[in-house]
Amino acid sequence: MASIQLTNRLTATDKTIPTPNSGDAFGTTTRAKDYLLEVELVNQQISIDLFKDLSTSFDPFVQVFQVPKGSRGANVADTRGLLIVEDDDGAGVFAGNSKIPNVSGAFRTNQYSNGASSPLTSVPGVDYVVRVTSYNTLTQLPQPFTLQVSTPTGNVALKDPVTGATLDAQGNIIGGDRGDPLAGNLPVRRFFDKQAGGHFYTTDPTEKNDRLNNPARYQSEGDEFIAPAAGNAKVQRFFNTASGTFFYTNKPTEIQFVRDNLPQFRADGDAFNSYNTAVSGAIPVFRFTNLARERENSQNITHFFTADPNQRRLVQGRSDFRDEGVAFYALPV
Repeated sequence: MASIQLTNRLTATDKTIPTPNSGDAFGTTTRAKDYLLEVELVNQQISIDLFKDLSTSFDPFVQVFQVPKGSRGANVADTRGLLIVEDDDGAGVFAGNSKIPNVSGAFRTNQYSNGASSPLTSVPGVDYVVRVTSYNTLTQLPQPFTLQVSTPTGNVALKDPVTGATLDAQGNIIGGDRGDPLAGNLPVRRFFDKQAGGHFYTTDPTEKNDRLNNPARYQSEGDEFIAPAAGNAKVQRFFNTASGTFFYTNKPTEIQFVRDNLPQFRADGDAFNSYNTAVSGAIPVFRFTNLARERENSQNITHFFTADPNQRRLVQGRSDFRDEGVAFYALPV
């Protein structure tokens, strides 16, 4: 049997959705976390278990959406996914947990829709989005849970639905999933994300191609600088779940501060190499805070990076950005 399990928690910065309970008043909402599920083989029965923590009282609810294979994006389950099965918690020994498929004699009812097979079975050409949420609104956060997915044979993987990166046992993105971002002097391409309203920086060919093939959302702004193979400081990437933007830093104190104090930021692994001092031949990469995004929502902490002194002067003249000086050092393009 192939099986994967992760432990995470619903928080105040997760996606807001209407409660699945049809008896709730209009406008009643709860929180949800989405996971991209890839099943290697077809005709495999998919088993999903959502366990609540014994110390909590929330009512777990799991939903499964079918999406075209290779789907990515912050709203993939909402914009392209078909809801195919959902389950509330069971009775008896299964009380407090959600389970797909049904367990005989457990007084539980999975709700199948859109022609999905019962029990849920993998089909060709699709991936799945597993949504962890609660049946009613959550009065207390965070709420810990454990999600387990298994099939009789083949492999299963739970991934980040935005980037497609593999997740670890705590639901954090594994940096190595994008390949090795630390080998060679690599150009860092800058993209403007029209949907999120922020910039994305990457050395990874797959990430570049994904964005170049989606010009409706991403605008390529060229190579900004070169990440040095001999750099002495790895730049960490964080995904801001509140704004859909990314944050980059090579400073250990900032990395720890983000991990300890900003729950809307999710660790996204090592992005590329840098220098932490102005070594011979290196150039500074400057960082700005986008004040306009923070005025919209205090959690929308969004930054802009540039290695171009002329561009820095232009941004310095704008009242909606704050100059934060040198973020790190790299090599010129």
